[in-house]
Amino acid sequence: MTKIFIRQSAMFILLVSLQVCILSRVHIFHIATPVIYSYFLIKLPVRLNRNIVLLLGMLIGLAVDLFGHTFGYTIGTNMLAAVTVAFARFRLAGLFKPRDVTENVIPSFVTFGRSMFLRYSASVMLLHIILLSVIDAGASFVPSTLFLRIAGCFAVSYPIMYGMEMIYCGKTER
Repeated sequence: MTKIFIRQSAMFILLVSLQVCILSRVHIFHIATPVIYSYFLIKLPVRLNRNIVLLLGMLIGLAVDLFGHTFGYTIGTNMLAAVTVAFARFRLAGLFKPRDVTENVIPSFVTFGRSMFLRYSASVMLLHIILLSVIDAGASFVPSTLFLRIAGCFAVSYPIMYGMEMIYCGKTER
């Protein structure tokens, strides 16, 4: 359990730092910005206490809000999206988790299978990006721009998450 805590703490710090220092400054065509800190919520153990998951979602969203002005959002935008995704994560994990997995596993290519993990992580990440984009759109809602932003952010973020998972699985299999 301590090993998992240390690994998750390091991942939290790494993802927040990466998001705040590097990725929040990347704007492809002034529409798409990579959003990868939801990978932290994806990699939490499946049966982790719901209250802890919601608290961790609040903390990672608040950290991104406070330390970086990602997308130019106001304080609380990333926190709201992360807490909502943390809440929905339980249903999504239940949908994509293999039936024979009964223990408290960390979602990965190994535990969920490549196909199911890709579907699970895509649904969590897409939900997160949709929430961020809709919250940011607010009163200045333009459907075409909103769709381009969601599609662009997902198209940029998902390959980064996939690469991180390939690295993560390579380290755990050794």
